[in-house]
Amino acid sequence: MSSNKVLVLCATGKAGNNVCRALSDAGFEVYGTTRSNTKKLLDQGITPVLCDYTNRRDLDRAFLETGAKKLFAITDYFGAAKSNSDKEISHGKSAIDAARMAEVDHLIFMSVADAELMDERVKHIKTKAVIEAYLKASGVKYSILRPCAFFENFDDPVNWNPLKKGRLKFLSDKEIKYCSTYDVGRAAAIMFKDPSKWLEKSLDVISWKGDLSQVASALEKVSGIRIKYSLAMPIFLRKLLLKDLHHMFLYFEDMKGPKGELEDFKKVLPNAFTAEDWFRFHGTYSNGEKI
Repeated sequence: MSSNKVLVLCATGKAGNNVCRALSDAGFEVYGTTRSNTKKLLDQGITPVLCDYTNRRDLDRAFLETGAKKLFAITDYFGAAKSNSDKEISHGKSAIDAARMAEVDHLIFMSVADAELMDERVKHIKTKAVIEAYLKASGVKYSILRPCAFFENFDDPVNWNPLKKGRLKFLSDKEIKYCSTYDVGRAAAIMFKDPSKWLEKSLDVISWKGDLSQVASALEKVSGIRIKYSLAMPIFLRKLLLKDLHHMFLYFEDMKGPKGELEDFKKVLPNAFTAEDWFRFHGTYSNGEKI
């Protein structure tokens, strides 16, 4: 049935892949867009759709081929948009326009918690606020998920931070609110299954908070070995080399932000992942060895 079909953009990415997994686990028929890596999706029971989501013709064809009437939309500032704000905003608007043309009955957009409140220098998040505004004015039936910092960033070899046995590194050692991409997908499943409750609503995805020492403690409990933890780089280098991310972390590290509370998210998803839960779920170090 078309009502059970979900098209997920960027399905082989860090967020998209776990969103696909969660939606599939929840019983949806999931189609994931990919430019080439079909095996990764097939191995997970996801139907791959060869599609460049930045290309409007490809999006229109993907909706036509799949018959999907639900869309989980992700935009990629650093990858597909090549750190260009105008490009990412264009990609988001194009996906919304394609959804409207395909007459989808529910579009869920993955934004970021407090996107409208971030410093203007946090360009990869300010774009999300612009796309949110466009979506709200589009006439498309929508919901918005607004995650905070991802646990997945603790194992991020693409950005030079692989998870190694006995070691843990991150760009911040302060207390931060976290969530998992799998829980983003589980929250999306809840929204898709109960649109009367969630249409035109936003939800902050926040399931745990702690500092780097507490994350290390969680990994120690799961792995059974002592964990050495440290900043991935000194804060002055973070400020110098990673200006966008530096100002994002300044907001995340501030006690005033993000404003959402994990208690509110756990009312929606009571078994949302703690840090220990996520390490058990993730299951391996970057080299494939089991945790």
